[in-house]
Amino acid sequence: MRYRPPAIFVIPGGMGTRQLVNDAAALDAIRKRVEKSTYCLSICTGSAVLARCGVLNGRWATSNKHALEWVKSMGTKVAWLEKARWCVDGKFYTSSGVSAGIDMALGFVADRFGRERAEAVAHSMEYVWNSNPDDDPFAFPEVE
Repeated sequence: MRYRPPAIFVIPGGMGTRQLVNDAAALDAIRKRVEKSTYCLSICTGSAVLARCGVLNGRWATSNKHALEWVKSMGTKVAWLEKARWCVDGKFYTSSGVSAGIDMALGFVADRFGRERAEAVAHSMEYVWNSNPDDDPFAFPEVE
């Protein structure tokens, strides 16, 4: 048997996701690729695309807080976290925003290769890593 390295599928967010969620052929291709992947990471509203594909059903996920209501409408069977920098559920890593995507990627590196390696990567990038996925300073405050 030949060694096959883990397949990592990364889907970014952004304004393009607004159209992508309505492209049935693209969603089918993405779903098939995600199913074959060992890990799947999404940044920002990329989780809306994953939700629309149905691959996040029954899983915890997060997304950009400014688009969260729209993202939630793409997957009503997803357990959306409204306050999370990023979250992990099985092979899925989802992040809230762009810089949270960097934090999540470093969290992924820490999970796979150790915290020391993730810290070294952050240091080489001159990046201050928010390593706590629950520390979400951009979540909207509770309405009282």
